[in-house]
Amino acid sequence: MSTTLGLADRIFLLQESDQTPQHVAVVGTFSPPADAAPDYLPALVASLRAARTFAPPFNYRLRNAALKAVSPSFVELDDDQIDLDFHFRHSALPNPGGERELGALISRLHSRPLDMAKPLWEAHLIEGLEGHRFGFYFKIHHALIDGVGGARRLQQMLSTDPADDELRPLWTTVPSRSSRRREGRSLPARIGGVAGGVWGHTRAAAGLGRAAGGLVKDSILPVDEAIAAPYRAPGTILNGPIGQHRRVATHAIEFDRLRAVVDRADVTVNDVFLAICAGGLRRYLHELDSLPGSGLTAGTPISVRVGSGDDAANAFTMTTMKLYTQIADPIECLAAIHRSSSRTKRSMQRLSKPVAENFGALFMTPFLAGHLVGLGGRARPPFNLILSNVPGPLEPRYLAGARLETMYPLGLGYHGMRLFIAALTVSGTMSIGFVGDRDTLPHLDRLAAYTGAVFDELEQALARRHGRRKRPLAGHKSPVKRTGART
Repeated sequence: MSTTLGLADRIFLLQESDQTPQHVAVVGTFSPPADAAPDYLPALVASLRAARTFAPPFNYRLRNAALKAVSPSFVELDDDQIDLDFHFRHSALPNPGGERELGALISRLHSRPLDMAKPLWEAHLIEGLEGHRFGFYFKIHHALIDGVGGARRLQQMLSTDPADDELRPLWTTVPSRSSRRREGRSLPARIGGVAGGVWGHTRAAAGLGRAAGGLVKDSILPVDEAIAAPYRAPGTILNGPIGQHRRVATHAIEFDRLRAVVDRADVTVNDVFLAICAGGLRRYLHELDSLPGSGLTAGTPISVRVGSGDDAANAFTMTTMKLYTQIADPIECLAAIHRSSSRTKRSMQRLSKPVAENFGALFMTPFLAGHLVGLGGRARPPFNLILSNVPGPLEPRYLAGARLETMYPLGLGYHGMRLFIAALTVSGTMSIGFVGDRDTLPHLDRLAAYTGAVFDELEQALARRHGRRKRPLAGHKSPVKRTGART
């Protein structure tokens, strides 16, 4: 049985190389139960090794790895055709088993491309963290799943009940079906669907033409300064060719603290995420003598997934956001980002669904085409970096009784885009993962620390302001909401 690939899935396979491996990952940390037996972790490893059934897409293998850039397709393997001992690995950290040692190991694991001749995923259980804790690192090719789909699959692996000792390894979880799936339609309905599809494609093409015209106009002569036009990003150390190796850094923020900042500022969770990343980048780039006079712009993936399913590999589009890194004051920076992101969202909402789904491909095409002809990292990119925020369940989550503490998402890199910052909110914590090019972005842990420091300063400044006068930061009465699903 072979599977059908979407446009985004094909692009990720097309971009795969030793310098630009196209896998994404998560690294979680867990605390074992208070009454855990001495052999708790060995027993957990043995149970994971015994789980030898594989659900899609963990049983997908490229039909012909040599043709992945020309005619990619996946074949679905039987359980006995998959070597779990290759895909699931057990590691241990050297003493003292702190965040530094974990980060060094994850940096090495995340730098290695997946074996394109095998199913495109790996799982690593990592023991030796302080306090008898352990880590779990999982990576999978982006052609198989996106951030929102991955977050939903993670929910299936974890439980809300600390007494639930049932083990549901990620590779065994069966994907739920989205509301887009259609079965058993009659012949007249199928004929009507074809006719409607033709008309829909015609309208979508016209809409994309208008959107393309708007992009060109905004790039040459911007009408609204709050909207970030692609390919107008300033040149920085973040942009240029990348090497084979990555640096990984992490930072976690309690969601209750984050929610309090959101409430006091009357903005969205995503606005705060963008603002603290902007502040952290301002300090980091200033330290490297690479802070541009004009503000950075970020590419932000936005989910277009329909329903609650996780069966679609990739269901997202891209847009651009201004970060206002030229503004030093964290409250002023947050207010500017809120105004800009609100206008960007309104402009996206005016697009029809087919146009919105293809909007990212519309302005990313020149950038991706440059990679194929050897210009990757030499031409101006559409934005300086990628910022991705995926909301998840806030309630505590458990793996066979072990409490999930953090779950950091880790992105990928491209020539021309050396930094990817992603956030995942789960189990009461926003976990932020920083992935950068090892050869050109030193001390990535400082960027993570600066981002956390900016959040602390924003929290304190808003608390002082809130104590003096109870007025929304942005000066409007709109209700506070968590941001929409982002990949």
